[in-house]
Amino acid sequence: MSEHLRRAKEEIETRYGPWTAHNIRLGDGVYTISPEPAGDEVKLRRVTQLSLDVLEGSLAGRRVLDLACLEGMYAIEFARRGATVVAIEGREANIAKARFAAKTLGVDVDFQLGDVRHLSREQHGEFDVVLALGILYHLDYPDLFSMIERISEVCRRALVVDTGVGSAGTEEIGDYRGVRLVEHASDSTPDERRDAVWSSLDNLTAVALTRPSLERALTRQGFTSVLECHVPAEPAKEVDRVTLLALKGSPAGDLVTPPPASAPDAVPEQPPLGRRLEAARSVRLVRYAVPPPLRARLRRLFGAETRRH
Repeated sequence: MSEHLRRAKEEIETRYGPWTAHNIRLGDGVYTISPEPAGDEVKLRRVTQLSLDVLEGSLAGRRVLDLACLEGMYAIEFARRGATVVAIEGREANIAKARFAAKTLGVDVDFQLGDVRHLSREQHGEFDVVLALGILYHLDYPDLFSMIERISEVCRRALVVDTGVGSAGTEEIGDYRGVRLVEHASDSTPDERRDAVWSSLDNLTAVALTRPSLERALTRQGFTSVLECHVPAEPAKEVDRVTLLALKGSPAGDLVTPPPASAPDAVPEQPPLGRRLEAARSVRLVRYAVPPPLRARLRRLFGAETRRH
């Protein structure tokens, strides 16, 4: 059995190339990449745990959408746990590998070859969980914001986003901020763009929003809470890469306190000056020498100074 499986896998790789990131255990000691961790295994645990926690510990009977599913590992894992999964991918090679792995494991996933920018509620329906893993920062303006709007339209409860974010040298993009990224050379051919599996389908450039801008864009499309995930941990995660959980709920409305000075979606691009000083390495080294009451007074002082400006 294992030899037959190895030959079938080799046939897929001969035609479509080797697996690039999704290390799936196919059975009989055969893996798509390696018996050792080689790709997104750590992130799979994070994304799965987040979704289980949001949905009270079970994915059975839930509808899940995996956008730009690559080689299908996330879609297969969610389907294996009882979810009804639609997975959209723009490259035929990735779809072929994903379908092979799902068939080998006896898992039913609706893998669709298509452009995620064409997502619509009319065509695809609504979902309890939407996965947008490694896709948003491959989209350009205005497709990025259109994509977030389309995701909101099909998402009933939870959106898991894993994406690169802009951190330095940002520029204004509408009323947001972000970093321009190069996806393909300007003289690249359609075939070269198709074969560049870690880049966009066709747009030459893309936008990585800053973390606050991305959070603001999500809340403006109806997500009432946006949280960043740190556990399950990804020890090797880059500093400019984040996993966010955006939840659809009912706005809290009026509280027993005075009304806020700004709208709930007014996520500042920079925290108050006092918070920034606290985060500075030099301040962290000396802060334990300053009594807590004095630290609190300084925070209030810097916060008030920031508000005046």
